[in-house]
Amino acid sequence: MFYEYAVEPRAIGADWATFRYWIEKFGFDQGRLISQFPRHWFRDVHEAAQNLKPMEKARITEALQQAKKTKTIRCNRPYNPASGDWLQNALTEHERQAFHAIVAKNNPTGSGVVLLVDDADENQPLLAVATDSTVQRDAPSLSAAMKDMLRFGSRILFVDPFFSPFNGHYRSTLRACLNIVGQTNNQAQCEIHYRRNNRGAQGEPPAPEAIRHGASNVFPGVIPAGLTVTLFCWQERVGGADFHARYLLTDKGGIGIDAGFSAEGAHQTTDMHLMSYSLSQEKLAHFARASSTYQLVEPVIRVAANCQVEVL
Repeated sequence: MFYEYAVEPRAIGADWATFRYWIEKFGFDQGRLISQFPRHWFRDVHEAAQNLKPMEKARITEALQQAKKTKTIRCNRPYNPASGDWLQNALTEHERQAFHAIVAKNNPTGSGVVLLVDDADENQPLLAVATDSTVQRDAPSLSAAMKDMLRFGSRILFVDPFFSPFNGHYRSTLRACLNIVGQTNNQAQCEIHYRRNNRGAQGEPPAPEAIRHGASNVFPGVIPAGLTVTLFCWQERVGGADFHARYLLTDKGGIGIDAGFSAEGAHQTTDMHLMSYSLSQEKLAHFARASSTYQLVEPVIRVAANCQVEVL
């Protein structure tokens, strides 16, 4: 669902209309992400824009600030100025670890992976990316589909009204997702948000106190060292919003997950779709502790890798 593009700084930074056209094509909500290649990519775009009018430069600066939040990813790919110009470095790196495409001013070698900045449009295959997909409901497939949100979000919410750590199907997906976070993004804040009606219905997710007392039995091997998971239990308010949809929500954007996080097996599938940035942030706000959208069921608990529980 996410595709990494190398975008030549001088190819888009030297002209306001070109910059505006291209920067709008990227974002976690569109499935296209700009690789910060080289690592000082933002500086290079600013330098390319130095000859523009002051208002145009100001607009590029403002747009780049937003791009840092929602459109670009830190890639830590090698770049060696001594081996050639930006395009040569991009083509060399593509051979080592492929980009989905390279956006550049020129294409002297006629490479099929290069999109010319002045000629490309969204009808070209390398720009036509899907923002939804059908995913098998096993833990490796589910976590792989969410990988880039897990790698780059600083606040990561697993939102599923039926999420229960006592259920092995949910636990296996959580383990797979947290492994990605632990390996690539271990400063992230991870949260689970689920619903409880307190009616004692069979199959209803557990009360927070039950999780608190059972953590040592259900969380071993689930949370990588250095991470914690905070669990929030909610009730719907009388006459208020329903809590039914399932999402992965982050500060970068969100993914709607039709059937939720339960890994029922590869014989089943679920539909996933990228959410617009505005909608994902609206939903994210609904699950802030101080939010009044739903009724919080205390206590909020935080579980560490060693299964120690803290009441917040």
